Amino acid sequence: MTNDSTRFTASRRQVLKIGSGLAAAGLFTPFLASVTRAEEEPITLLTWESYDEPDWIAEWEKANGTKIKPVIISSLDEVFAQLQSGAVKPDVVYSEASTAGRLKKAGQIAPFDLSKVPNVANILPGLNWKDPLSVDGTLMGIPLHWGTQPLQYNADVIKEAPTSWAALWDKEYQGKVTIFDDATVTIPMIALYVGAKDPFKLSEDEFGAVTKALRELRQQVRVVTRGFDDAANVYASGEALLGYCHNVTVVNTLKKKGLNAKYSLPKEGTPSWIEGTFVTPKGQRDIVYKFLNDTMSVEWQTRFMKFSGSNGVLTPEAARKAGLTEEELKNTNILDSEDPSFKSNLVFFREPEDVERRIQIWNDFLAGTL
Repeated sequence: MTNDSTRFTASRRQVLKIGSGLAAAGLFTPFLASVTRAEEEPITLLTWESYDEPDWIAEWEKANGTKIKPVIISSLDEVFAQLQSGAVKPDVVYSEASTAGRLKKAGQIAPFDLSKVPNVANILPGLNWKDPLSVDGTLMGIPLHWGTQPLQYNADVIKEAPTSWAALWDKEYQGKVTIFDDATVTIPMIALYVGAKDPFKLSEDEFGAVTKALRELRQQVRVVTRGFDDAANVYASGEALLGYCHNVTVVNTLKKKGLNAKYSLPKEGTPSWIEGTFVTPKGQRDIVYKFLNDTMSVEWQTRFMKFSGSNGVLTPEAARKAGLTEEELKNTNILDSEDPSFKSNLVFFREPEDVERRIQIWNDFLAGTL
């Protein structure tokens, strides 16, 4: 099925600049103390928008005599496509924790040397990260941050917060819905909507229900977005009113632009994730681990949280002491993280039963042949 009002396009854009709120006082914090060493081979990152703000990278490069080369990706599917193509040979891969098994099986990541990253001590105690980031008992990565993928909406138009994923299929919003181009994380949301018992282990009947719902959703969708800034621009232009939120960074970016953007956690459950930091066999170098240790410092994490509105890995107390305001904390899920009702709504990603089948369903959806 096709809809002439539906625009299935996307473009790469650079990381959003969120003004000058990150004061220059942070430029030479202790964790960036200069070191003397011969120039190292650049550190290549397979990373996402908002993770590596250019000013921070420039500071770190100057202090450490090593270049950082971020390669921006916009979906988990693209993580694997880039690695399999061989076009990018990263030292560090940022990917959702549930992909650890696939990455290890493909030989793309190596066991993580935790002894070289003492700043993992800054991770909030309530975050269960070692099990999701381990494969067969071997730790493969550490968390950079964690978060939810909720239902976002324009609160100037939609006065009451939607309580169900069914809002995406509401004919009132036909042609005003967004989803993002990622089979790995979009199909679990649809599985929750259709009432699947386990969104990561679908039965044949449940696969049928998901396919039917996805086919019906196409008529609703205005744009399939790629990347956080792509989504933010679609909402800022008024093209979309609600959608499956790629990252709460999108909502916080829109707020900073003066838009009344909000999000809700649907009753069926909210897909949630832990972003893993993985090191490739090529990346097993001390300078790579030094960079990762610095990104786990309280100073770096606080700047990351200020810039992106992400949860980071800090406790509220540590974030406050490092300069995060109460308003900035409210833009994250950190204050909710100990609320039992909040925690029970989260559905953390796990490796699905048939990755290739899900990707094929998604590709058929994009092509209009589902």
